[in-house]
Amino acid sequence: MTEPILNGEPEWSLQTPPPLPPGYDKHHIVMLEAVHLALPPFIFPHTIDNYQRTRPDEVAERIKPATIVISNVVDVNPAAMENAPHLQLLAVYATGFGWVDKQYCARRGITVMNCPSANIPAVSEHFLALYFASRKRVPMIDHIVKTSDEWVRTNSLAKRVWPQGPTLGCQQETLGIVGYGALGKRIEMLCRSIGFKEVLIAERKGSEEVREGRVTFEDMLKRSTTVVLVCPREPDTIDLIGDVELKMMRREALLVNMSRGGIVNEAALSRALKGGWIFGAATDVLDKEPGGPGTTPLLPDLSKGEEPVPNLVISSHVAWFSGQTIETLQGIMKRNLEGFVEGRLYDPKVKGSVAVHDGRIWKLT
Repeated sequence: MTEPILNGEPEWSLQTPPPLPPGYDKHHIVMLEAVHLALPPFIFPHTIDNYQRTRPDEVAERIKPATIVISNVVDVNPAAMENAPHLQLLAVYATGFGWVDKQYCARRGITVMNCPSANIPAVSEHFLALYFASRKRVPMIDHIVKTSDEWVRTNSLAKRVWPQGPTLGCQQETLGIVGYGALGKRIEMLCRSIGFKEVLIAERKGSEEVREGRVTFEDMLKRSTTVVLVCPREPDTIDLIGDVELKMMRREALLVNMSRGGIVNEAALSRALKGGWIFGAATDVLDKEPGGPGTTPLLPDLSKGEEPVPNLVISSHVAWFSGQTIETLQGIMKRNLEGFVEGRLYDPKVKGSVAVHDGRIWKLT
């Protein structure tokens, strides 16, 4: 098994253009999810199959002729890549690439590149949108006012919306951050700037050592009034938050997931919200996407008489979406593909995007 190489400067072996496979006179690109955003123009000769959407069961057949595959969130797994004998580069048109089997790509000699930190401003701002919408229960109030005369009859919705008493203000909030990369640091900065009382940085769950400036994972859960998840989805973060963790949290706590589906056990979160274990939750991601009624315990099918999950705000994996993010993503993708084709992975503007190359893993997240 290939061991990750995470420290030190790699000695890049690819400093000349990679040879094309036999029978190819130019690269063939397969873009699996053009629905999210368009590709930039590339200066190297190529052909392209540009698919708006691709279901998981369509991936293997569609990538068969590719030398370069571009995906956003649809999983290009080893079984699919076995059907693509000429694949040289898997380019992830996003920051997160936890779904990529890096060990397999290293063994196959497939280079993997992502677009690091492209969406940090947009996602951190979306966190604030979800935080305020959830803490202030804006969707609930909006629904009541638009669909009933309750406000007219009662003069105040405060007791209906907050039966447990007044909600917390920013100066009463203790923020717990799970995942202290660029996104976690920016969310910390934004929350401090709007007056959060305290910020706790969680150590890895189960870690026996606590780094300076951090608290144990369990201590963070017990003390925080708002917990934000901004960690990558990896084998050790799946079901990171379940029944046990939710029961550790304060009754006034708010849980916000800005990372990936599956990090929060959705059945457990449904139980927690229905049982009033925590104040509320918000998520921009689901374990199965796209989602809708009946696809997750968080989205019961109301047409079948199922009860809704209370105090939950969901957005459709759109936290990244902004003009700035799109411009940044397109710029990084252009540099990545042209750098790969021209043999410039050692270029300082390109090498930070390289996750797997030359049979070795250069970064995990």
